[in-house]
Amino acid sequence: MKNTLTTVAILLSALVSSNVSSQETESSNKVTPSTRPIEEISVIGQRTLSRLQLLITEKEDEIFAFFNANNSSDRMDIICTKRRPTGTNRLLRECEPRFLKNLRVEKTRDQRFGIGAPIFSQGDLVGLSEQDFENLQNEMLSLMSANPEFSEALADLVDLSEDYEVQREALFGDEK
Repeated sequence: MKNTLTTVAILLSALVSSNVSSQETESSNKVTPSTRPIEEISVIGQRTLSRLQLLITEKEDEIFAFFNANNSSDRMDIICTKRRPTGTNRLLRECEPRFLKNLRVEKTRDQRFGIGAPIFSQGDLVGLSEQDFENLQNEMLSLMSANPEFSEALADLVDLSEDYEVQREALFGDEK
């Protein structure tokens, strides 16, 4: 009985190895160089929140640089700074138009010298520069209509921001 099983096993392995070797020789004979170019396949995995934040910051920098180079006045330039709010070690990035920054400096200086309102908020500053914000918006709209690259960069920024919000919502739920 052992001899029959051994004989059957040897015959099966010989049969399998002869089929494999015959397939290898057939496939090696059929190799022909391809005339079409090799296609590139890009695989993009799910981006992390920190990676999305970095991409958003880079896209904003690109947009602001283009806007600052092509707007009509230096007052309309968008300036980004980093600051640490009191009581925290977290560094925040804040971007605002130059006219708003200049108005804040002016109001702070007036407050120190005792001129004007004793306390002002960000909302007060925005209200005081309402006309400038309208001019800023018109400036951006004219650049969008004149430059398709600018419009595409803004659309990319919206897509990245939406991806960030969706992923953040999936990870943390309704927390803010």
